[in-house]
Amino acid sequence: MRPQSLRTRLLLASSAILAGLIAATLLYVGWQANQFVGERLAADLRRTQELAAAQEAVRHETLRATARLLAAFPELRALIATDAATVRDFLVDYRNRSGRLDLIAALDPSGRVVARTDTLVAAPLPGAAGPWLADSLKGPPATGVLEAESGTYEVAVAPGEAAGTVFGFVLVGLRVDRSFARALSDQVGDEVVVLGRGGLLGATLQADLLPWHDAAAWDAAADRGAAGRAAGEATADGRAAPDPIEVTIGTERYAAAATRLRGSDAVRLVMLQSRDRALAPYRRIQAGLLALGLVGTLAGIALSAWLARSLTAPLASLADGTRRVAAGEYEFALDESRRDELGALARSFNVMTRGLRERVEMQRFVSQSTVQMIRARATRPASAGERRRLTILITDLRGFTGFAEAHAPEEVVAVLNRTLSVQAARVARFGGDVDKFIGDSLVSLFEGQDMALRAIRCAVEIQQALASELEGAGTPLAAGIGIATGEVVLGSIGSDERLDYTAIGSHVNLASRLCAMAGPGEVLLAAATFDAVRDFVGAERLEDVAIRGLQEPVTVYRMRGRAS
Repeated sequence: MRPQSLRTRLLLASSAILAGLIAATLLYVGWQANQFVGERLAADLRRTQELAAAQEAVRHETLRATARLLAAFPELRALIATDAATVRDFLVDYRNRSGRLDLIAALDPSGRVVARTDTLVAAPLPGAAGPWLADSLKGPPATGVLEAESGTYEVAVAPGEAAGTVFGFVLVGLRVDRSFARALSDQVGDEVVVLGRGGLLGATLQADLLPWHDAAAWDAAADRGAAGRAAGEATADGRAAPDPIEVTIGTERYAAAATRLRGSDAVRLVMLQSRDRALAPYRRIQAGLLALGLVGTLAGIALSAWLARSLTAPLASLADGTRRVAAGEYEFALDESRRDELGALARSFNVMTRGLRERVEMQRFVSQSTVQMIRARATRPASAGERRRLTILITDLRGFTGFAEAHAPEEVVAVLNRTLSVQAARVARFGGDVDKFIGDSLVSLFEGQDMALRAIRCAVEIQQALASELEGAGTPLAAGIGIATGEVVLGSIGSDERLDYTAIGSHVNLASRLCAMAGPGEVLLAAATFDAVRDFVGAERLEDVAIRGLQEPVTVYRMRGRAS
Protein backbone atom coordinates (compact mmCIF):
# COMPACT_ATOMS: atom_id res chain seq x y z
CA MET A 1 0.00 0.00 0.00
CA ARG A 2 1.40 3.37 -1.06
CA PRO A 3 1.86 5.67 1.93
CA GLN A 4 -0.24 8.81 2.01
CA SER A 5 1.86 11.92 2.56
CA LEU A 6 1.14 14.41 5.30
CA ARG A 7 1.06 17.18 2.70
CA THR A 8 -1.79 15.41 0.86
CA ARG A 9 -3.80 15.19 4.09
CA LEU A 10 -3.34 18.89 4.74
CA LEU A 11 -4.42 19.80 1.19
CA LEU A 12 -7.56 17.64 1.41
CA ALA A 13 -8.50 19.05 4.83
CA SER A 14 -7.89 22.70 3.86
CA SER A 15 -9.92 22.37 0.63
CA ALA A 16 -12.80 20.74 2.59
CA ILE A 17 -13.15 23.62 5.09
CA LEU A 18 -12.81 26.58 2.71
CA ALA A 19 -15.66 29.01 3.18
CA GLY A 20 -14.72 31.89 0.91
CA LEU A 21 -17.95 33.83 1.12
CA ILE A 22 -18.11 33.74 4.92
CA ALA A 23 -14.44 34.68 5.22
CA ALA A 24 -14.86 37.65 2.87
CA THR A 25 -17.94 38.83 4.77
CA LEU A 26 -16.17 38.61 8.11
CA LEU A 27 -13.16 40.50 6.77
CA TYR A 28 -15.35 43.26 5.36
CA VAL A 29 -17.31 43.65 8.61
CA GLY A 30 -14.07 43.75 10.55
CA TRP A 31 -12.58 46.42 8.30
CA GLN A 32 -15.69 48.60 8.49
CA ALA A 33 -15.87 48.19 12.25
CA ASN A 34 -12.26 49.26 12.69
CA GLN A 35 -12.80 52.33 10.54
CA PHE A 36 -15.94 53.39 12.37
CA VAL A 37 -14.55 52.70 15.85
CA GLY A 38 -11.35 54.60 15.06
CA GLU A 39 -13.30 57.71 14.01
CA ARG A 40 -15.63 57.46 16.98
CA LEU A 41 -12.79 57.08 19.48
CA ALA A 42 -11.00 60.11 18.04
CA ALA A 43 -14.14 62.21 18.43
CA ASP A 44 -14.79 60.88 21.94
CA LEU A 45 -11.23 61.64 23.03
CA ARG A 46 -11.55 65.23 21.78
CA ARG A 47 -14.73 65.64 23.80
CA THR A 48 -13.01 64.06 26.80
CA GLN A 49 -10.15 66.55 26.54
CA GLU A 50 -12.63 69.40 26.49
CA LEU A 51 -14.30 68.01 29.62
CA ALA A 52 -10.90 67.66 31.30
CA ALA A 53 -10.06 71.28 30.41
CA ALA A 54 -13.33 72.41 31.95
CA GLN A 55 -12.61 70.45 35.12
CA GLU A 56 -9.14 72.01 35.28
CA ALA A 57 -10.72 75.46 35.07
CA VAL A 58 -13.03 74.60 37.97
CA ARG A 59 -10.11 73.36 40.09
CA HIS A 60 -8.06 76.46 39.36
CA GLU A 61 -10.97 78.72 40.31
CA THR A 62 -11.39 76.78 43.56
CA LEU A 63 -7.69 77.20 44.31
CA ARG A 64 -7.92 80.98 43.60
CA ALA A 65 -10.84 81.34 45.98
CA THR A 66 -9.07 79.36 48.70
CA ALA A 67 -5.82 81.32 48.32
CA ARG A 68 -7.75 84.63 48.41
CA LEU A 69 -9.63 83.52 51.54
CA LEU A 70 -6.52 82.41 53.42
CA ALA A 71 -4.58 85.56 52.43
CA ALA A 72 -7.42 87.64 53.93
CA PHE A 73 -7.07 86.14 57.44
CA PRO A 74 -6.35 89.06 59.84
CA GLU A 75 -3.92 87.07 61.98
CA LEU A 76 -1.77 86.02 58.98
CA ARG A 77 0.13 89.31 58.86
CA ALA A 78 1.15 89.02 62.50
CA LEU A 79 2.08 85.35 62.09
CA ILE A 80 4.40 85.96 59.14
CA ALA A 81 6.40 88.30 61.33
CA THR A 82 6.91 85.53 63.94
CA ASP A 83 9.07 82.41 63.71
CA ALA A 84 8.68 79.80 60.95
CA ALA A 85 7.46 77.06 63.33
CA THR A 86 4.49 79.16 64.46
CA VAL A 87 3.55 79.99 60.88
CA ARG A 88 3.81 76.34 59.88
CA ASP A 89 1.60 75.23 62.78
CA PHE A 90 -1.05 77.69 61.64
CA LEU A 91 -0.85 76.50 58.03
CA VAL A 92 -0.97 72.80 59.00
CA ASP A 93 -3.98 73.43 61.24
CA TYR A 94 -5.79 75.21 58.43
CA ARG A 95 -4.94 72.45 55.96
CA ASN A 96 -6.24 69.77 58.35
CA ARG A 97 -9.45 71.66 59.01
CA SER A 98 -10.13 72.38 55.36
CA GLY A 99 -9.52 68.77 54.33
CA ARG A 100 -9.14 69.76 50.69
CA LEU A 101 -5.62 71.10 50.28
CA ASP A 102 -2.36 69.17 49.96
CA LEU A 103 0.09 72.07 50.13
CA ILE A 104 0.02 75.51 51.80
CA ALA A 105 3.01 77.85 51.90
CA ALA A 106 3.50 81.36 53.27
CA LEU A 107 5.98 83.67 51.49
CA ASP A 108 7.34 87.04 52.52
CA PRO A 109 6.99 90.09 50.20
CA SER A 110 10.23 89.17 48.39
CA GLY A 111 8.98 85.66 47.58
CA ARG A 112 11.11 83.86 50.21
CA VAL A 113 9.34 80.85 51.76
CA VAL A 114 8.52 81.46 55.41
CA ALA A 115 6.85 78.11 56.07
CA ARG A 116 5.27 75.25 54.11
CA THR A 117 3.15 72.27 55.14
CA ASP A 118 4.91 69.56 53.12
CA THR A 119 8.29 69.94 54.86
CA LEU A 120 9.48 70.83 58.34
CA VAL A 121 11.99 73.35 57.06
CA ALA A 122 11.18 76.43 54.99
CA ALA A 123 12.97 75.18 51.90
CA PRO A 124 12.56 77.28 48.73
CA LEU A 125 9.81 76.29 46.28
CA PRO A 126 11.23 76.14 42.73
CA GLY A 127 9.49 78.76 40.59
CA ALA A 128 7.27 80.09 43.38
CA ALA A 129 9.06 83.44 43.44
CA GLY A 130 8.83 83.90 39.67
CA PRO A 131 6.25 85.75 37.61
CA TRP A 132 3.39 84.28 39.67
CA LEU A 133 3.90 86.86 42.42
CA ALA A 134 3.84 89.76 40.01
CA ASP A 135 0.80 88.32 38.22
CA SER A 136 -1.07 87.91 41.51
CA LEU A 137 -0.54 91.59 42.29
CA LYS A 138 -2.05 92.69 38.99
CA GLY A 139 -5.36 90.84 39.26
CA PRO A 140 -6.88 87.62 40.54
CA PRO A 141 -4.63 85.00 42.19
CA ALA A 142 -2.16 83.44 39.73
CA THR A 143 -2.42 79.73 38.99
CA GLY A 144 -0.05 77.15 37.55
CA VAL A 145 1.76 73.89 38.19
CA LEU A 146 4.53 73.64 40.77
CA GLU A 147 7.10 70.82 40.77
CA ALA A 148 8.40 70.46 44.33
CA GLU A 149 10.54 67.79 45.96
CA SER A 150 7.42 66.40 47.68
CA GLY A 151 5.45 66.12 44.45
CA THR A 152 3.76 68.02 41.64
CA TYR A 153 0.92 70.41 42.52
CA GLU A 154 -1.69 72.60 40.84
CA VAL A 155 -1.32 75.86 42.79
CA ALA A 156 -2.73 79.34 43.18
CA VAL A 157 -0.87 82.32 44.67
CA ALA A 158 -2.65 85.29 46.31
CA PRO A 159 -1.10 88.36 47.99
CA GLY A 160 -1.83 89.25 51.62
CA GLU A 161 -2.56 92.94 52.02
CA ALA A 162 -3.24 95.20 54.95
CA ALA A 163 -3.80 98.94 54.67
CA GLY A 164 -2.75 98.82 51.03
CA THR A 165 0.58 97.16 51.90
CA VAL A 166 1.55 93.64 50.75
CA PHE A 167 2.91 91.80 53.78
CA GLY A 168 3.36 88.46 52.01
CA PHE A 169 1.86 85.81 49.76
CA VAL A 170 -0.13 82.61 50.28
CA LEU A 171 0.33 79.60 48.00
CA VAL A 172 -2.18 76.73 48.08
CA GLY A 173 -1.99 73.56 46.04
CA LEU A 174 -3.60 70.24 45.16
CA ARG A 175 -1.31 67.29 44.48
CA VAL A 176 -1.26 65.86 40.96
CA ASP A 177 -1.14 62.13 41.73
CA ARG A 178 -3.15 58.92 41.48
CA SER A 179 -6.10 60.43 43.37
CA PHE A 180 -6.07 63.32 40.93
CA ALA A 181 -6.11 60.88 37.98
CA ARG A 182 -8.93 58.82 39.51
CA ALA A 183 -11.06 61.89 40.26
CA LEU A 184 -10.57 63.17 36.72
CA SER A 185 -11.42 59.73 35.33
CA ASP A 186 -14.66 59.69 37.33
CA GLN A 187 -15.59 63.08 35.88
CA VAL A 188 -14.76 62.44 32.21
CA GLY A 189 -15.45 58.68 32.07
CA ASP A 190 -12.13 57.61 30.49
CA GLU A 191 -8.94 56.06 31.78
CA VAL A 192 -6.42 58.76 32.75
CA VAL A 193 -2.62 58.72 33.00
CA VAL A 194 -0.71 61.77 34.29
CA LEU A 195 2.93 61.99 33.22
CA GLY A 196 5.42 64.50 34.58
CA ARG A 197 8.92 65.56 33.78
CA GLY A 198 10.44 63.14 36.27
CA GLY A 199 8.10 60.17 36.00
CA LEU A 200 4.57 58.84 36.36
CA LEU A 201 2.43 61.07 38.59
CA GLY A 202 -0.79 59.08 38.61
CA ALA A 203 -2.82 56.55 36.61
CA THR A 204 -6.08 54.64 36.71
CA LEU A 205 -4.37 51.72 34.94
CA GLN A 206 -1.74 49.39 36.37
CA ALA A 207 1.46 51.42 36.40
CA ASP A 208 3.91 48.62 35.53
CA LEU A 209 1.97 47.83 32.34
CA LEU A 210 2.23 51.35 30.89
CA PRO A 211 4.62 51.74 27.93
CA TRP A 212 5.62 55.28 28.98
CA HIS A 213 6.64 56.51 32.43
CA ASP A 214 7.30 60.21 31.89
CA ALA A 215 6.21 63.03 29.61
CA ALA A 216 9.24 62.70 27.32
CA ALA A 217 8.46 59.02 26.68
CA TRP A 218 4.87 59.91 25.74
CA ASP A 219 6.02 62.67 23.38
CA ALA A 220 8.41 60.25 21.65
CA ALA A 221 5.68 57.60 21.31
CA ALA A 222 3.20 60.17 19.98
CA ASP A 223 5.71 61.37 17.40
CA ARG A 224 6.28 57.78 16.23
CA GLY A 225 2.67 56.62 16.36
CA ALA A 226 0.68 59.55 14.99
CA ALA A 227 0.60 59.90 11.22
CA GLY A 228 -0.06 63.63 11.56
CA ARG A 229 -1.66 66.31 13.69
CA ALA A 230 -5.28 67.31 13.36
CA ALA A 231 -5.37 70.66 11.57
CA GLY A 232 -7.82 73.30 12.72
CA GLU A 233 -9.16 71.26 15.66
CA ALA A 234 -8.54 72.22 19.25
CA THR A 235 -9.85 71.62 22.74
CA ALA A 236 -11.99 74.15 24.57
CA ASP A 237 -8.96 75.92 26.06
CA GLY A 238 -7.30 76.34 22.67
CA ARG A 239 -4.70 73.61 23.09
CA ALA A 240 -3.96 71.41 20.05
CA ALA A 241 -5.79 68.09 19.93
CA PRO A 242 -3.49 65.58 18.14
CA ASP A 243 -4.71 62.42 16.49
CA PRO A 244 -4.90 59.54 18.98
CA ILE A 245 -2.34 56.76 18.83
CA GLU A 246 -2.98 53.07 19.46
CA VAL A 247 -1.21 51.36 22.33
CA THR A 248 -1.47 47.92 23.95
CA ILE A 249 -1.54 47.87 27.75
CA GLY A 250 -1.49 44.39 29.19
CA THR A 251 -3.71 42.42 26.84
CA GLU A 252 -6.02 45.30 25.87
CA ARG A 253 -5.69 47.83 23.06
CA TYR A 254 -6.40 51.50 23.73
CA ALA A 255 -6.70 54.72 21.73
CA ALA A 256 -4.75 57.41 23.57
CA ALA A 257 -4.39 61.19 23.21
CA ALA A 258 -2.83 63.76 25.50
CA THR A 259 -2.93 67.46 26.35
CA ARG A 260 -0.73 69.54 28.61
CA LEU A 261 -1.91 70.23 32.11
CA ARG A 262 -3.06 73.85 32.35
CA GLY A 263 -0.15 76.01 33.40
CA SER A 264 2.62 73.47 32.69
CA ASP A 265 4.59 72.45 29.61
CA ALA A 266 6.04 69.42 31.41
CA VAL A 267 2.88 67.52 32.54
CA ARG A 268 0.77 65.47 30.16
CA LEU A 269 -2.83 64.38 30.72
CA VAL A 270 -3.22 61.18 28.68
CA MET A 271 -6.82 60.06 28.06
CA LEU A 272 -7.40 56.47 26.98
CA GLN A 273 -10.42 54.60 25.64
CA SER A 274 -10.46 50.82 25.14
CA ARG A 275 -10.50 49.93 21.46
CA ASP A 276 -11.24 46.30 22.27
CA ARG A 277 -14.35 47.20 24.28
CA ALA A 278 -15.53 49.55 21.53
CA LEU A 279 -15.13 46.74 18.97
CA ALA A 280 -16.90 44.16 21.14
CA PRO A 281 -20.39 44.70 19.57
CA TYR A 282 -18.97 44.23 16.08
CA ARG A 283 -17.12 41.15 17.20
CA ARG A 284 -20.48 39.75 18.30
CA ILE A 285 -21.86 40.50 14.85
CA GLN A 286 -18.95 38.64 13.31
CA ALA A 287 -19.59 35.74 15.67
CA GLY A 288 -23.22 35.64 14.54
CA LEU A 289 -22.20 35.59 10.89
CA LEU A 290 -19.75 32.84 11.64
CA ALA A 291 -22.45 30.81 13.40
CA LEU A 292 -24.65 31.08 10.28
CA GLY A 293 -21.86 29.59 8.20
CA LEU A 294 -21.30 26.66 10.54
CA VAL A 295 -24.11 24.68 8.93
CA GLY A 296 -22.42 24.74 5.54
CA THR A 297 -18.98 23.97 6.91
CA LEU A 298 -19.86 21.24 9.41
CA ALA A 299 -18.30 18.51 7.34
CA GLY A 300 -15.07 20.48 6.95
CA ILE A 301 -14.91 21.20 10.68
CA ALA A 302 -15.35 17.51 11.45
CA LEU A 303 -12.59 16.64 9.02
CA SER A 304 -10.35 19.31 10.52
CA ALA A 305 -10.95 17.96 14.02
CA TRP A 306 -10.04 14.45 12.87
CA LEU A 307 -6.93 15.75 11.15
CA ALA A 308 -5.90 17.74 14.24
CA ARG A 309 -6.18 14.64 16.41
CA SER A 310 -4.34 12.60 13.81
CA LEU A 311 -1.45 15.05 13.78
CA THR A 312 -1.22 16.27 17.36
CA ALA A 313 -1.33 12.86 19.05
CA PRO A 314 1.93 11.57 17.50
CA LEU A 315 3.53 15.01 17.80
CA ALA A 316 2.63 15.11 21.49
CA SER A 317 4.12 11.64 21.91
CA LEU A 318 7.26 12.83 20.14
CA ALA A 319 7.51 15.89 22.41
CA ASP A 320 7.01 13.71 25.50
CA GLY A 321 9.61 11.26 24.21
CA THR A 322 12.09 14.06 23.62
CA ARG A 323 11.67 15.30 27.20
CA ARG A 324 12.07 11.79 28.60
CA VAL A 325 15.15 11.04 26.51
CA ALA A 326 16.65 14.39 27.54
CA ALA A 327 16.07 13.27 31.14
CA GLY A 328 17.98 10.04 30.49
CA GLU A 329 15.09 7.57 29.82
CA TYR A 330 16.61 5.91 26.77
CA GLU A 331 14.21 2.94 26.91
CA PHE A 332 11.35 5.07 25.60
CA ALA A 333 10.08 4.17 22.09
CA LEU A 334 7.46 5.73 19.79
CA ASP A 335 4.72 3.91 17.93
CA GLU A 336 5.99 3.11 14.41
CA SER A 337 2.70 1.86 12.93
CA ARG A 338 1.88 4.98 10.87
CA ARG A 339 2.63 4.84 7.14
CA ASP A 340 3.33 8.53 6.58
CA GLU A 341 6.04 11.06 7.41
CA LEU A 342 5.13 10.95 11.11
CA GLY A 343 5.69 7.20 11.12
CA ALA A 344 9.07 7.70 9.44
CA LEU A 345 9.89 10.34 12.06
CA ALA A 346 8.95 7.92 14.86
CA ARG A 347 11.19 5.21 13.39
CA SER A 348 14.10 7.67 13.10
CA PHE A 349 13.51 8.79 16.67
CA ASN A 350 13.63 5.19 17.93
CA VAL A 351 16.86 4.55 16.02
CA MET A 352 18.32 7.68 17.61
CA THR A 353 17.35 6.63 21.16
CA ARG A 354 18.83 3.17 20.64
CA GLY A 355 22.06 4.80 19.51
CA LEU A 356 22.07 7.11 22.53
CA ARG A 357 21.39 4.19 24.86
CA GLU A 358 24.26 2.22 23.36
CA ARG A 359 26.55 5.23 23.59
CA VAL A 360 25.73 5.78 27.27
CA GLU A 361 26.29 2.09 28.00
CA MET A 362 29.60 2.10 26.11
CA GLN A 363 30.83 5.12 28.07
CA ARG A 364 30.68 3.04 31.22
CA PHE A 365 33.35 0.76 29.76
CA VAL A 366 35.89 3.45 28.85
CA SER A 367 37.81 6.06 30.79
CA GLN A 368 36.87 9.70 30.94
CA SER A 369 40.04 10.59 29.03
CA THR A 370 38.92 8.26 26.25
CA VAL A 371 35.54 10.01 26.10
CA GLN A 372 37.27 13.39 25.88
CA MET A 373 39.56 12.08 23.14
CA ILE A 374 36.57 10.87 21.12
CA ARG A 375 34.91 14.29 21.42
CA ALA A 376 38.14 15.92 20.16
CA ARG A 377 38.45 13.69 17.09
CA ALA A 378 37.09 16.45 14.87
CA THR A 379 40.33 18.39 15.38
CA ARG A 380 42.80 15.59 16.17
CA PRO A 381 43.40 12.21 14.47
CA ALA A 382 42.33 9.21 16.54
CA SER A 383 45.82 7.68 16.46
CA ALA A 384 47.71 10.83 17.47
CA GLY A 385 49.81 10.65 20.64
CA GLU A 386 51.12 13.29 23.01
CA ARG A 387 53.52 13.48 25.92
CA ARG A 388 52.21 14.52 29.31
CA ARG A 389 53.50 14.49 32.85
CA LEU A 390 51.15 12.36 34.95
CA THR A 391 50.97 10.53 38.22
CA ILE A 392 50.03 6.85 37.76
CA LEU A 393 48.29 4.96 40.59
CA ILE A 394 47.87 1.18 40.24
CA THR A 395 46.14 -1.06 42.78
CA ASP A 396 45.94 -4.83 43.01
CA LEU A 397 44.05 -7.09 45.43
CA ARG A 398 46.29 -9.47 47.37
CA GLY A 399 44.90 -12.98 47.82
CA PHE A 400 42.18 -12.55 45.20
CA THR A 401 43.23 -15.55 43.11
CA GLY A 402 42.83 -17.92 46.06
CA PHE A 403 39.55 -16.24 46.98
CA ALA A 404 38.23 -16.70 43.46
CA GLU A 405 39.06 -20.40 43.47
CA ALA A 406 37.35 -20.98 46.80
CA HIS A 407 34.06 -19.15 46.12
CA ALA A 408 31.20 -19.25 43.65
CA PRO A 409 31.58 -17.09 40.52
CA GLU A 410 28.63 -14.91 41.45
CA GLU A 411 30.16 -14.10 44.84
CA VAL A 412 33.56 -13.46 43.28
CA VAL A 413 32.14 -10.99 40.77
CA ALA A 414 30.04 -9.27 43.45
CA VAL A 415 33.05 -8.77 45.75
CA LEU A 416 35.25 -7.61 42.86
CA ASN A 417 32.68 -5.05 41.65
CA ARG A 418 32.19 -3.76 45.18
CA THR A 419 35.91 -3.26 45.78
CA LEU A 420 36.50 -1.68 42.38
CA SER A 421 33.54 0.67 42.92
CA VAL A 422 35.00 1.75 46.26
CA GLN A 423 38.35 2.50 44.58
CA ALA A 424 36.85 4.26 41.55
CA ALA A 425 34.78 6.53 43.80
CA ARG A 426 37.94 7.66 45.65
CA VAL A 427 39.78 8.25 42.38
CA ALA A 428 36.97 10.49 41.16
CA ARG A 429 36.85 12.29 44.50
CA PHE A 430 40.51 13.31 44.21
CA GLY A 431 40.27 14.39 40.57
CA GLY A 432 41.75 11.29 38.95
CA ASP A 433 40.61 9.31 35.92
CA VAL A 434 40.15 5.55 35.93
CA ASP A 435 42.11 4.46 32.85
CA LYS A 436 41.22 0.77 32.95
CA PHE A 437 40.32 -2.25 35.06
CA ILE A 438 42.61 -5.28 34.61
CA GLY A 439 41.10 -8.20 36.49
CA ASP A 440 41.30 -7.23 40.15
CA SER A 441 43.67 -4.32 39.35
CA LEU A 442 42.78 -0.65 38.77
CA VAL A 443 44.91 1.78 36.75
CA SER A 444 44.20 5.48 37.28
CA LEU A 445 45.83 8.68 36.08
CA PHE A 446 46.19 12.03 37.87
CA GLU A 447 47.05 15.27 36.09
CA GLY A 448 47.49 18.91 36.98
CA GLN A 449 48.47 20.82 40.10
CA ASP A 450 49.18 18.69 43.21
CA MET A 451 48.62 15.51 41.20
CA ALA A 452 51.15 13.51 43.26
CA LEU A 453 49.65 14.63 46.59
CA ARG A 454 46.10 13.92 45.36
CA ALA A 455 47.13 10.45 44.19
CA ILE A 456 48.72 9.66 47.58
CA ARG A 457 45.69 10.90 49.51
CA CYS A 458 43.53 8.80 47.19
CA ALA A 459 45.70 5.73 47.90
CA VAL A 460 45.45 6.22 51.67
CA GLU A 461 41.65 6.54 51.52
CA ILE A 462 41.42 3.48 49.23
CA GLN A 463 43.32 1.42 51.80
CA GLN A 464 41.08 2.65 54.62
CA ALA A 465 37.88 2.13 52.64
CA LEU A 466 38.90 -1.36 51.48
CA ALA A 467 39.85 -2.35 55.02
CA SER A 468 36.40 -1.35 56.22
CA GLU A 469 34.58 -2.86 53.22
CA LEU A 470 36.44 -6.21 53.19
CA GLU A 471 36.42 -6.59 56.96
CA GLY A 472 32.66 -6.21 56.97
CA ALA A 473 32.33 -8.74 54.15
CA GLY A 474 34.52 -11.28 55.93
CA THR A 475 36.94 -11.66 53.01
CA PRO A 476 40.72 -12.07 53.61
CA LEU A 477 41.70 -9.53 50.93
CA ALA A 478 43.86 -6.40 50.95
CA ALA A 479 45.28 -4.07 48.32
CA GLY A 480 48.84 -3.27 47.31
CA ILE A 481 49.32 0.13 45.66
CA GLY A 482 52.13 1.57 43.56
CA ILE A 483 52.47 5.23 42.55
CA ALA A 484 54.89 6.77 40.05
CA THR A 485 55.18 10.23 38.48
CA GLY A 486 56.73 11.17 35.18
CA GLU A 487 56.31 11.79 31.47
CA VAL A 488 54.16 9.26 29.59
CA VAL A 489 52.71 8.98 26.11
CA LEU A 490 48.90 9.28 25.80
CA GLY A 491 47.39 7.97 22.62
CA SER A 492 45.13 5.53 20.81
CA ILE A 493 46.77 2.12 20.91
CA GLY A 494 45.53 -0.90 18.96
CA SER A 495 44.43 -2.04 15.52
CA ASP A 496 42.21 -0.39 12.93
CA GLU A 497 39.21 -2.33 14.29
CA ARG A 498 39.88 -1.96 18.03
CA LEU A 499 41.60 0.94 19.80
CA ASP A 500 42.37 1.71 23.43
CA TYR A 501 43.19 5.25 24.51
CA THR A 502 45.73 4.79 27.31
CA ALA A 503 49.07 5.83 28.76
CA ILE A 504 52.31 3.99 28.01
CA GLY A 505 55.92 4.49 29.05
CA SER A 506 58.54 3.58 31.61
CA HIS A 507 56.73 5.35 34.46
CA VAL A 508 53.59 3.28 33.82
CA ASN A 509 55.77 0.16 34.03
CA LEU A 510 57.40 1.51 37.19
CA ALA A 511 54.02 2.04 38.88
CA SER A 512 53.03 -1.51 37.89
CA ARG A 513 56.25 -2.95 39.37
CA LEU A 514 55.80 -0.97 42.59
CA CYS A 515 52.24 -2.26 42.85
CA ALA A 516 53.53 -5.83 42.46
CA MET A 517 56.13 -5.24 45.18
CA ALA A 518 53.66 -3.69 47.64
CA GLY A 519 52.41 -5.95 50.38
CA PRO A 520 48.80 -6.06 51.60
CA GLY A 521 47.80 -2.59 52.80
CA GLU A 522 51.05 -0.99 51.61
CA VAL A 523 51.54 2.06 49.37
CA LEU A 524 54.91 2.29 47.55
CA LEU A 525 56.07 5.53 45.96
CA ALA A 526 58.65 6.20 43.26
CA ALA A 527 61.34 8.76 44.10
CA ALA A 528 59.90 11.42 41.75
CA THR A 529 56.51 11.11 43.45
CA PHE A 530 57.93 11.38 46.96
CA ASP A 531 60.16 14.35 46.00
CA ALA A 532 57.01 16.27 44.96
CA VAL A 533 55.32 15.72 48.34
CA ARG A 534 58.10 15.19 50.87
CA ASP A 535 56.97 18.26 52.87
CA PHE A 536 53.46 16.80 53.28
CA VAL A 537 53.86 13.01 53.45
CA GLY A 538 55.64 10.71 55.84
CA ALA A 539 57.44 7.79 54.18
CA GLU A 540 60.43 5.56 54.79
CA ARG A 541 63.06 4.84 52.17
CA LEU A 542 63.54 1.22 51.23
CA GLU A 543 66.54 -0.37 49.61
CA ASP A 544 66.99 0.50 45.96
CA VAL A 545 65.57 -2.22 43.76
CA ALA A 546 66.25 -3.27 40.22
CA ILE A 547 63.25 -2.92 37.95
CA ARG A 548 63.03 -4.99 34.83
CA GLY A 549 63.31 -2.73 31.78
CA LEU A 550 65.23 0.01 33.67
CA GLN A 551 69.03 0.20 33.54
CA GLU A 552 69.59 1.66 37.02
CA PRO A 553 68.12 0.56 40.34
CA VAL A 554 65.31 2.82 41.52
CA THR A 555 64.67 4.39 44.90
CA VAL A 556 61.43 3.30 46.58
CA TYR A 557 59.55 4.81 49.51
CA ARG A 558 56.86 3.21 51.63
CA MET A 559 54.05 5.34 53.03
CA ARG A 560 53.65 5.54 56.79
CA GLY A 561 50.83 7.45 58.41
CA ARG A 562 48.11 9.42 56.65
CA ALA A 563 48.59 12.08 53.95
CA SER A 564 47.23 15.37 55.27
